[in-house]
Amino acid sequence: MALTVNGIFSLMPELFLPEKAQGLTVSVYYQVTGEGGGDYACLIENGAFTLKREAKPDATSVVVIGAEDWIALSEGKLDPMQAFMTGKLKGTGDLGLLQKFPKFFKKPQKQGGPVKALKDLVSARLALAGAGLKVTVGSESWGEGAELTGDEAAVRGLVCGLSEPGPALLGGQLRFTGDLGLLRKAWKTWAAEPEITYPATPGGKALATLRKRYKGGASGTLEVKVDGVSYRLDFSPEGLSVRPGEVEGGFALGITDADFAALNAGKLNLVAALLAGTITVKGDMSQVAAYTAYFDADVNPAQGLLESMPSRFNAEKAGDLEAAVGYQIDDLGYTLLIRQGSCMVFPRLLKPCDTMLKAKADDFIALSTGTLNAQEAFMTGKIQIEGDPLLMQKVAKCFKRPEA
Repeated sequence: MALTVNGIFSLMPELFLPEKAQGLTVSVYYQVTGEGGGDYACLIENGAFTLKREAKPDATSVVVIGAEDWIALSEGKLDPMQAFMTGKLKGTGDLGLLQKFPKFFKKPQKQGGPVKALKDLVSARLALAGAGLKVTVGSESWGEGAELTGDEAAVRGLVCGLSEPGPALLGGQLRFTGDLGLLRKAWKTWAAEPEITYPATPGGKALATLRKRYKGGASGTLEVKVDGVSYRLDFSPEGLSVRPGEVEGGFALGITDADFAALNAGKLNLVAALLAGTITVKGDMSQVAAYTAYFDADVNPAQGLLESMPSRFNAEKAGDLEAAVGYQIDDLGYTLLIRQGSCMVFPRLLKPCDTMLKAKADDFIALSTGTLNAQEAFMTGKIQIEGDPLLMQKVAKCFKRPEA
């Protein structure tokens, strides 16, 4: 069913996370223009959310956006920062609130699994299994050997290691001619290394590193529901399996994307968060908390410095400065947006930027904390500036220096 502007807003009361907005009284007015648009006032008062279909020009923040662009934004087809930069989304008032506002809502449940082209996916997974299998979907086939046929959804779930073959074979979504032992062997390989696409968010990035950071030694199963999307963690002393899906009758942890990232970085105390009502736990709290001890912390100092820039921003020094500033730190790409006396940072690189800084993580940390002279770093090539270097100097003066 196609999304509509009214349908998107109608979901907001159901998706609202009251624990994230305690003590907060704010309002956001969305003026959605064009066919199918309308006026929507979102009101938050101390953990309670109200949606009204009316104009509220005196709201804390005001957004003007076209109906088609609002739908594309909600579907993830339009990047919010790009929409803002290109004028498709116009915001006035408290721009910092606009950046935080989506965090007050959980995301609708999504189906797991990668979105890469089927031919690329199946070819790669057949090579991983190393088995004599031929996979056919419609008129397309890949591989040689015993033939597995089925609809695309069933094939994706199987080769990605997310859905066991048994139920789909019994239900007719999959058909196999050959030695079932061969298929079971392939499934065991695929299930051991599932193919999952995680959200491009701080919590999604933390999920993607869980297997690498697992220290071993634990046993059992835990469901982690991040922004409403469930992941099943199966622990064994030798390794960890992570895949989308719920755990019937087992331990479960419900948490927002931002809090999950903070938990993995060692910045969130699980017990304190439970007492504060920002997370939910099913089962023995001590057992759920014990699982966290089997992981190394997901700590990236350069990422922490980039994400702390809004809290270190000095609006008085910035004055009327407006700029889009890119940062390429090793494989991290961030964009800083300064506009109307406010500062926002986004965990992706949008080009073109007015100016861009490139550096290795260690050099960026040293530069940010003052242990590396900026001019010396530039002259020796430890940092590179693309675009306007004078603008980059002005931008640097707008931020308080973090502690070394």
